[in-house]
Amino acid sequence: MSDKRNAATVELLGGKLCLDFVNTVEPRLGDHRSDYLASYADLVRWARHTGALSEDEAQRLLLEAEDKPSEAMAAFERAVALRETVYRVFSTVARGEEPESSDLDALSAAHLEALAHCHFRRTADGFGWARVASEDKLESPLWSVALSATGLLTSGELERVKECPQEETDCGWLFYDASKNKSRRWCSMASCGSRVKMSRYYARKHSGGSRGDREDRR
Repeated sequence: MSDKRNAATVELLGGKLCLDFVNTVEPRLGDHRSDYLASYADLVRWARHTGALSEDEAQRLLLEAEDKPSEAMAAFERAVALRETVYRVFSTVARGEEPESSDLDALSAAHLEALAHCHFRRTADGFGWARVASEDKLESPLWSVALSATGLLTSGELERVKECPQEETDCGWLFYDASKNKSRRWCSMASCGSRVKMSRYYARKHSGGSRGDREDRR
């Protein structure tokens, strides 16, 4: 984990906007966690980083936040609450368990709030919900996240939602496995996957074992 990471540079490994939002805490498990969302400005920078906001939208929201600091703080607190709700829902799904009804209710409320500020429009992939362009409300970064979460929950592909395995790493980041045979195991082969493989290598070397490397090729 680089000390230079922040809301505008954190890696986007989730494969879905809502999962990238969850992954603004690193690691999710274990000690010494870093939260890349420390302020409303961080929320806007993250949304710009992901493409959920345009540069013009981001700048207008930052100016609005300067004029209305208490409202911006309230929007930020709602964002953090939504992030943790989405985390609980999808980490539970990734483990093959049933989310709490209270979390589903909270996500449903966020979804309805988002729809009140969106309209149906053609997108690059067909049709989808888009924010009303004239609305620069402080809560607007939350709307795309909420729609992403409910869209994923109703996609019929929940078996592709996975958690970087806590028995091998304290990462705990969530990701959407888009591989053809659903064989992706870690949020990133370059970071978590590499660390796990090196750990296994040294364990085999020091134990004098001769087990094959078939698992490490996945």
